[in-house]
Amino acid sequence: MSATRGRLLVVDDDLVQRVLISKIGSKLGYDSVVVPSYEAATELLARETFDIMALDLSLGERDGVELLRFVAERDLRAMSIVIISGCDDRIMKATRRVAVGLKLPLAGCLTKPLDLNRLRCALELPQRSPLVAKTASPPPRITPDRIARGLANREFFVEFQPKVALRTGRVVGAEALARWRTAEFGMVSPMVFIPIAEQAGLMREVTDCILSSALSQGRKMIERNPGFTIAVNISGSLMSDLTLPDRIEEILRRENVPPSSLTVEITETTAMADVDRANDILVRLRLKNIGTAIDDFGTGYSSLAVLARLPFSELKIDQSFIKGCESDDDMMKIVDASVALAKAFNMKVVAEGVENSEALEIIRRVGCDVAQGFYFAPSLRRSRAERWISERNSLADEQAASATPAALAS
Repeated sequence: MSATRGRLLVVDDDLVQRVLISKIGSKLGYDSVVVPSYEAATELLARETFDIMALDLSLGERDGVELLRFVAERDLRAMSIVIISGCDDRIMKATRRVAVGLKLPLAGCLTKPLDLNRLRCALELPQRSPLVAKTASPPPRITPDRIARGLANREFFVEFQPKVALRTGRVVGAEALARWRTAEFGMVSPMVFIPIAEQAGLMREVTDCILSSALSQGRKMIERNPGFTIAVNISGSLMSDLTLPDRIEEILRRENVPPSSLTVEITETTAMADVDRANDILVRLRLKNIGTAIDDFGTGYSSLAVLARLPFSELKIDQSFIKGCESDDDMMKIVDASVALAKAFNMKVVAEGVENSEALEIIRRVGCDVAQGFYFAPSLRRSRAERWISERNSLADEQAASATPAALAS
């Protein structure tokens, strides 16, 4: 036998199944350990490390979901997990979402009776170095003063992710995504600097900077492509600032961009934090002919109330519903219902996170108007975005022109 593949923990209250999984794991080169309960598993995981765990959801009084939560709370995410259950398909799908929400690496979700070939495939993970989990760089130590200095030094900029019309194939807009490059930290993720800026009361300055950058860099795209719009996210901390519409209008005037070429994106939970003020701001933006989009739709607690009470012109279906919708009936139903709701309120529908042709075909079939995601293009710097959009639109126009004679003949 060659060197061990790693350590396998089998957690199952069924003796026969424990032995079966353990034997298959041993044949694959694992050092297999079996336990019959949640209590035994947590005791073992508290003092020993494993590369992979095969977990039956039904463990008597304490279930497998509780064990998933234990693994996440102990930050044992270097261990891959194979979920096993005799529950129905909806429960299995929901459990998968629990694991994904806990950011646990899933190697598979298997139903009983076990398909041994699928079990082997799930367990056949590549050899991993024990140092892998320890090599990630810690997040940079960003301070409010450093953000303020970055603003003063013009270190912030935007990248553009194209938005494609599903009916014509043309690029009809782009989402401007905030970026920050520093000398000492390199690129700093918005997931790092945005919360710090919000806490420090710097989001007004950051937003104005990003908005100005998006409009100045996106002006050529707007001028060259009739009807093109630039979308910019607005922080929740600004949705009670009644001066926001006037500041946005002033930036549009300064950058010489028509208001109709801008769409302001706001998350639904943000919009509902102070409904009266959010409504005041959104109505004034719409009166100024600025588009307003409800972003990450479906992820908050008040989606229907948002649609009914606030004047959005566009609905963006969150990527968590788009990714995998081609293989998940439940996600598909949410996407379908979201499109129907948007159409009922006369809103344009944008699908985020489109990553493959199957998902594209589904969102086209249910009536989405626009899509963005890695299937088309990642976020791009201005020059690359301009080139990509030009090439994409030229191709779409050629295809439309070649299709016209055939359509007329028929």
